[in-house]
Amino acid sequence: MSRTVADAIATRRAVRNYLPDDVPEEALDRVVHQALEAPSAFNAQARDLVVIRDPEIRRALVDASGQRQFIDAPVVLVAVGRAEVLPEDAGEILPDPVRTMAEKFNSLKTPQELREAALRDAMLVAGFALVAAAGEGLATSPTTGWNEEKVKEAIGLGGRDDRVIALVIAMGHGADTPEHPGRHDSRRVNERY
Repeated sequence: MSRTVADAIATRRAVRNYLPDDVPEEALDRVVHQALEAPSAFNAQARDLVVIRDPEIRRALVDASGQRQFIDAPVVLVAVGRAEVLPEDAGEILPDPVRTMAEKFNSLKTPQELREAALRDAMLVAGFALVAAAGEGLATSPTTGWNEEKVKEAIGLGGRDDRVIALVIAMGHGADTPEHPGRHDSRRVNERY
């Protein structure tokens, strides 16, 4: 299934109950590839999208969060930022002038600022993944209520201070269709001229 971007955005809802049906490999591949098309600072691509199908790892994510949808959904995506000055493969990804500019820019950053930049890049990937999944007719539940160290441990990144978890997303075929929650007038776009 392929929806328009506008339809995917308008119909996407956080779904916490999933059918046991597996996500077809082709659909999962499209979601991942589309998510990784997200922009990144200097195109350094200092973010990863971890795909989890293993029930034991999904169970560990439930332990890290108390959120049952990670075991019920057949797939969990974890958007991970890499808080490093530049990735090891920067020479392959970036032309020399851009790499030089990125190195200079990043050398002025504190570890906390590098972490925040990695978090932003990973959030872009997560946002693209949500829209791509909706475009495939898949339900998602983006979550932020988890223990970061426990999530990193569950996905094999335990003890890595140079990695940051941006979002953990349950994904599969929804067992229900939540209603649109509505918007409050106070959350409208602030127009400035």
